[in-house]
Amino acid sequence: MSSRRQKIILIVATTVALLVLLGILVWQRRGSPERWNTFLVGDPRMGAQTFRQKGCSGCHSVLGAGAKLAPDLGLQGAAGSSMNELVTQMWNHAPRMWKQLKISSVSFPQFTPEEMANLFAYLYVTCYDDESGNRAHGELLFTQKGCIRCHSIGENAGGNVGPNLSEIGPVVTPIFWSQTMWNHAPAMQAHMHELNMAWPQFEGEQMNDLLAFIRYARGGPERESDVLPANPRRGWALFREKGCIACHAIRGEGGTVGPDLGSDRPLPRTLTQTAGLMWNHSPEMWAAMKTKGIERPTFEGGEMADLIAFLYSVRYFELGGSPIVGQELFSERKCSQCHGSDAHGGSIGPNLRKAGKVYTPVNFALALWSHGPRMYAKAEEMGLGWPSLNEGDLSHLLAFLNSSPVQDKR
Repeated sequence: MSSRRQKIILIVATTVALLVLLGILVWQRRGSPERWNTFLVGDPRMGAQTFRQKGCSGCHSVLGAGAKLAPDLGLQGAAGSSMNELVTQMWNHAPRMWKQLKISSVSFPQFTPEEMANLFAYLYVTCYDDESGNRAHGELLFTQKGCIRCHSIGENAGGNVGPNLSEIGPVVTPIFWSQTMWNHAPAMQAHMHELNMAWPQFEGEQMNDLLAFIRYARGGPERESDVLPANPRRGWALFREKGCIACHAIRGEGGTVGPDLGSDRPLPRTLTQTAGLMWNHSPEMWAAMKTKGIERPTFEGGEMADLIAFLYSVRYFELGGSPIVGQELFSERKCSQCHGSDAHGGSIGPNLRKAGKVYTPVNFALALWSHGPRMYAKAEEMGLGWPSLNEGDLSHLLAFLNSSPVQDKR
C-alpha cells in the first residue's frame, strides 16, 4: 500500500509539474511579442549579427560603412533623427526594396519580434542617439543656465566647483545622461544654494541642445550599448526598491504626491527630454522624499536603463502625436479604404485597433516587414499606390492607432 501510495503521489506531482511548465511556456509565448515592443530591451550586439545575417548589410551602410545600394541608415547629427524617422524611411523605401529583392531573386527576410528589437537597439547605439540637438544653442544654454559657473569641459574655461564634464564618464548618451543628471542633482543643489543661484529649468528641446553641445565639446566614445539590453521587470523592482512608488503611482498603484507615471497624459517623447523633466522637478522630489523620510536614491550601472525600459513598457513615453491628426492622415493616405475610417477593419484589411494592442515604432516596423508585401500588392491591384509618410506623420498615426476605441464615441 505504501508503494502504491508513493506511485500515486509521484504521478500527481509529475502531472502538476508538467501543467505548471506548460502554463509557463504558454505565458511566455503569449507575452513574447509584447516583451519586444521597445528597442530598449534589445541586445545591440545581437542586432549587429541580425543586420548581417538578414542581408541588410548587402545593401545598406551605417554611417558610411557598408554597401551603397540603399540609403545609409545612420542619421547621427541629422535634424529629427529618431526611431520614428527610421521607421518612416523604411516605410517609404519598402516598395523599392521589395522590387529590388524580387529582381535579384533574393528571398525576403523575416524577423521575429526579438530580432526586430535587437536590430533597433543596434541602430540606436550605433547612430540614433535619441533626438539630435542644436549644439550652438546648447553652448549658449551652458552659459545662460549657469552651468559654466560650476563646470568646465576639457580645456574650455569654466568653474571648478563641479567636476570637469570631460572626466565624469560616458554621459554623452541619453540613458547615461539621465542617470548622471539624477545622481548629480543633490550636490548641484547645495552648490547653487551657496552661490545664491536659482535652480535652472529646461524646456522643450533645450536638454537635447545642451547634451549635443557637451557631446561635441567632450568627445570620447559613446557607450549606451553597455546598459542594453535593459530589463523592464528589473525596472519595476527598482521602482519599488528605490522608493519611487511612495510618491508616484503606476496606473493607480502607488503614491499620489507625484503624477501617475502610467497614465496616458502627454509627457516627454524622448529619453533626453525625460532627463530634463527629472532635473526640473528634482528639488520638489527631494523635498517630498525628506518629508516622507525616504533617502534619495542613486542609480548605478544599468539601473536607469532598466527603470526607463519599465516606464516605456507602461506607456510613459507618449509618441507626441495627435490622434485627431492621425485619423485625418489615415484617411488622406487612403489606409481607411482597406481598414475602415476608424481603423476597426474593413472588407479588405483587418482591425488595427484591437483592445490591448499598443503600437510602437518597433512592432510597427515588424508589421510592415511581415505584412507589407501583401499590402503593397493589394494597393497596386486597387490602383491606390503606396502611401508615403512625411517626417512627423508616424507619431500622429501611432497616436491614433493607440487611442481607445471608446474615444470615437465621445
